[in-house]
Amino acid sequence: SSSSSSSSSSSSSSSSSSSSSSSSSSSSSSSSKIDCLCMSSSSSSSSSSSSSSSSSPTTTTTTTTTTTTTTTTTVCDGCNCPQKIYMDPDTATYLQTIKSPNNPKKYPHNTKCTWRLSTKKGSRIRLVFDSFNIEWSSNCESKDYLYVGNVAKYTKVYLCGTRVPANFSLQSKSNSMTLIFKSNGSVNKAGFRAVLVAS
Repeated sequence: SSSSSSSSSSSSSSSSSSSSSSSSSSSSSSSSKIDCLCMSSSSSSSSSSSSSSSSSPTTTTTTTTTTTTTTTTTVCDGCNCPQKIYMDPDTATYLQTIKSPNNPKKYPHNTKCTWRLSTKKGSRIRLVFDSFNIEWSSNCESKDYLYVGNVAKYTKVYLCGTRVPANFSLQSKSNSMTLIFKSNGSVNKAGFRAVLVAS
């Protein structure tokens, strides 16, 4: 401590001589780094002789890294998640088309799709098929099928086979209707395409 006080008292007389010795015996380094949390941390080290009369300013450079993350949202289509569809008889949503995956090409194996349709109170939903071809079984439940729930007259219907009767249509019992399409791991067909109308 005595040496540093004498150095500051004689700064005017030994300025030129100490500057040459200071440049040879003093070194200063500074570094800046970014860690994985995008927080800036810096470390500096310096060494100088006791006869140095002035210290050079240290400049710290901070670098900021911005990471942009893009999230892709998959739209629910009934097969990747149960889809809810509201049909308003007074707007363009009164008409909906629902089809099996890949239709008119063959639907995939081991697939389950669910569509829950609804409309305003007092209205009904009517379903008509444009095309229909689902693997047949005797009860239409053991293999591939299309289930239609909350249907007037039938309550619930399991459909399968190559075609539906001419002029066959289903109407909801109330203001909602549920469709479930299910396929197993064996035969696959072109599936179905249905038009639904709320009125």
